[in-house]
Amino acid sequence: MLSSIIVVLIISCSLSAILIRLIIKYAYNHNLFDLHTKRKIHKGDIPRLGGVAFVPVAIISFIVGCFILRGKGLITVENATSLIGLVTSIVIMYILGIADDIKGLRYRTKFIFQFIVGLVLCLTGFLLNNFHGLLGLYDLPYTFGLCVTIFMIILSVNAFNFIDGIDGLSSSIAILSFAYYSVLLYLNNDYTILLPISFIGVLLPFFYFNFMGKASCHNKTFMGDTGSTVLGLVLCVLAIVINANPQTPILLHENPFIVAFSPLILPCFDVVNVVVYRIIKGHNPFNADDNHFHHKLLRLGLSQHATLIVELLVFIFITVISIFLSNYLGVTVVLTIMLISWLAVNAFITNILQKRGR
Repeated sequence: MLSSIIVVLIISCSLSAILIRLIIKYAYNHNLFDLHTKRKIHKGDIPRLGGVAFVPVAIISFIVGCFILRGKGLITVENATSLIGLVTSIVIMYILGIADDIKGLRYRTKFIFQFIVGLVLCLTGFLLNNFHGLLGLYDLPYTFGLCVTIFMIILSVNAFNFIDGIDGLSSSIAILSFAYYSVLLYLNNDYTILLPISFIGVLLPFFYFNFMGKASCHNKTFMGDTGSTVLGLVLCVLAIVINANPQTPILLHENPFIVAFSPLILPCFDVVNVVVYRIIKGHNPFNADDNHFHHKLLRLGLSQHATLIVELLVFIFITVISIFLSNYLGVTVVLTIMLISWLAVNAFITNILQKRGR
């Protein structure tokens, strides 16, 4: 399997670097730039179509890897349906993201298609069927599991869309998350490992163009909704796969639900915090604003690079401490502690900003 992983990583990384360059060139030639609004912090004209490269490259790399593993008996007729459902759902989300980036879609339209994507995944085998003690629940009835799975997919998709607010943030968190899932899947000898490996290869060149590129040099791009929503979808799918197959040798005593979903805690909690804040203020919870955690750090006076470092440290801390605590506390208690802590930190920072008039 290791040779297949290396081949997939090389293919995806190479194709991504080439395609992203072509997309940037095309965007500059046709004036396809991210719109400037009061929430935007970037300067200059920057394309937001970098995410267009993600799915074609990842799927090509993933399929090549599947053909390699098929000869080793890891790809079978039994999991063909799941593969078709997985690729179909990613393509639907990809097309939805492109439409949103180019024309802009109403949130109701996006929710409808996100629901369809979740349903496709559930019907093809990607179902959250065990809470492993969350809220006192273990094995879930099919209908309830289907509803929860769709909800989690929609939450994850929008969570990664929400945190895509500064250079390198979504891509770096996604790279770390994909690396984490890759290790777990490798230890489980699961062919699904080819999916996170494909996206790591896609994201490495993108991170360079997004974080290191400059508008003045015409080599900078954003991932747009096309990229962020697909990342949220794929990461949630991987969490569901890990949750359903928790026999990872190095994590036998930790709670399987926490092990599976810990990389999604920070993005999802950020969504919860922002939505709750909007509702309290009487605002539409679906209208964008600048109250995300990274926005608050910027208003505190941190640079974009410093904000990125703080976010990544917080992400790593939450992921590690959640897994560690699950050795000693129930999953409900762990997530409650994490959520209350997250809301308290955000409230503390908000209070400081209000005192400063920011």
